Amino acid sequence: MKKQWKILIVDDDLSISRSYQKYLESEGYIAITANNGREGLQKIEKEDPDLVLLDINMPVKNGLELLEDLNRTKEIKMPLIIMLTAYGDLEAAIRSTRLGAYDFLTKPVSLEKLRLTVKRGIEKIALSEHVAHIIEQDHDGFKDTIIGRDSRMIDIYKIIGSLESNKATVLITGESGTGKDVVAKAIHENTSKDEPFIAINCAAVPENLIESELMGYVKGAFTGAISNREGKLEAVKKGTLVLDEISETPLEFQAKLLRLLQEKEFYPVGGTEKKRFNGRIIALTNKNLKDLVEKGKFREDLFYRLNVINIVVPPLREHMNDLEMLVIHFMKKTNYLMHTAVESITREAIDFLMTHVWPGNIRELENVITKAAINAKDRILTKDSFGFLGSFNETDGSNDKLRINSDNEELLPLKDIEKKHIEFVLKQTNWHKGKTAEILGITRPTLDKRIEEFGLSKDV
Repeated sequence: MKKQWKILIVDDDLSISRSYQKYLESEGYIAITANNGREGLQKIEKEDPDLVLLDINMPVKNGLELLEDLNRTKEIKMPLIIMLTAYGDLEAAIRSTRLGAYDFLTKPVSLEKLRLTVKRGIEKIALSEHVAHIIEQDHDGFKDTIIGRDSRMIDIYKIIGSLESNKATVLITGESGTGKDVVAKAIHENTSKDEPFIAINCAAVPENLIESELMGYVKGAFTGAISNREGKLEAVKKGTLVLDEISETPLEFQAKLLRLLQEKEFYPVGGTEKKRFNGRIIALTNKNLKDLVEKGKFREDLFYRLNVINIVVPPLREHMNDLEMLVIHFMKKTNYLMHTAVESITREAIDFLMTHVWPGNIRELENVITKAAINAKDRILTKDSFGFLGSFNETDGSNDKLRINSDNEELLPLKDIEKKHIEFVLKQTNWHKGKTAEILGITRPTLDKRIEEFGLSKDV
């Protein structure tokens, strides 16, 4: 059932408030009124409106005073506020915005202007509720969810919300550790959560086995095929199949994957019976597929087939305003999984974490929070809890350290920072690749590729 939104009009001009009330009711809203700020505050507490049209200049208690009361009173949920005034006062507009008002309208307000502004406000509320649903859902214990209120993250939520009624192929791109797999899981939960969810890392499957892994095989198809085996494409049914590191698939297999996406049908290896694919494919990659196409390492036609819906997950450094929220989430997750008892983190510690470049993105942040929580001597994380990060933040000129805080130092390209970071971690683990991959939050094959790409050597 569609939700009916409730709007409160707080205005001492009865003719205006009644006019707005009648019009908004004709638009399908529940509209109620209050004659001054004091009465408005009472109705906000009692009626819990979604949106408030709030006049600034009123007797008893004006609109700005009401806003101040709402900011001070944590027990009352803050609705979306649209301010109204007959004076076009810039100072009042600025002050109301600082106090949390969504928009500011100067009287006289046309009914069409009112309709559009209210409509935008309601859309914002609806989106916020949808985001909260995605973030807060927790089905089996503690699970990873998309965290963030940055505009780029909001765009991702919007795309996820638009996928409910179709099985379009999705391509999710972004640097290692940004949470591409979490976005894929969120798509599944929002579209087909009652169906299977299967993920496969294409880089971890040998080239000669990837076709049989996905499409299955029939008895006698090759040596060792002693019986029929169902592939991932069949096992996923109407659910979601995630192909991680899609860039690592061999060109020969890419041709067969293209045919699958075009026809929604496939043949098991060695089989003659055509099978139907009824699920959704989500492809993940941390590489630029267009560059790979130009280099002849990825099929152009497959790229366009995969890129029906494209979601770009930003690196952590591009939405650092979400860092505090992420830190709190990972503290709670660590408490749940590792039975730690960390309750809070100091502002100084948050500020310190904000100075780190986070080449390993959100995965690196999670590892850092986990390590700090496990080693915490009390229930509060302080700056000292992250002393092991000091090596990356100091500016003493050492070749083993990433110098990122000095105003006078040369700014490094991201690849140089990544190279230095990987090199540093390798040295700290005495080139133990398993431990290094775990600290960096990447797979062992990905680490090997980075070592080769950057020309890193233990002997250097």
